[in-house]
Amino acid sequence: MRTAFVIFMAAALLGGCFYSEDALISRGQADFPLETGTYSHTPYLADGVTPFDRPAWTGQIDRSWGRYVSRDEGFPHDGARLRQIADGLYIAQRRDEENWSYGLIRVFPGGVATYHAPECRNVEAAILERYDVTEHETERGYCRVDDWDRLVGVMLSYIDAMGEDLPIDGVYRRID
Repeated sequence: MRTAFVIFMAAALLGGCFYSEDALISRGQADFPLETGTYSHTPYLADGVTPFDRPAWTGQIDRSWGRYVSRDEGFPHDGARLRQIADGLYIAQRRDEENWSYGLIRVFPGGVATYHAPECRNVEAAILERYDVTEHETERGYCRVDDWDRLVGVMLSYIDAMGEDLPIDGVYRRID
């Protein structure tokens, strides 16, 4: 039961349903497409198209030990580590108590980044099968991926399958 709760919390914090027991992005592999500075964070409604009417968090984002961090309370993605998988596209990794969770970040010029955490249940079965990724036995909707290449393959295939319909879970905008 504790494992299920931890997986759920990882998904809530990064928003993703793909997880691993060991980190798939090391400090040395981390990329830093966003400059340090003051950012606003605006989540999107569940439709993946409509932003909240105002930012939910604003604060200073810095880098430490290969991660994005903030001393400002409530930074939703504190400790996230990014690694590029295509031009302007990154996989984000974030630690919870027991696991690492993963999502997608698209970075645009001018300090703007959108993020989306694909849910395992929304990825076509053929994609999961191609990369030998299976759903968690007791927590449906969560997929364990313990290999970087498989994770990249699933994420890129998911993006290709979604096309223009790729939802946005939130946006960060640099404001200074």
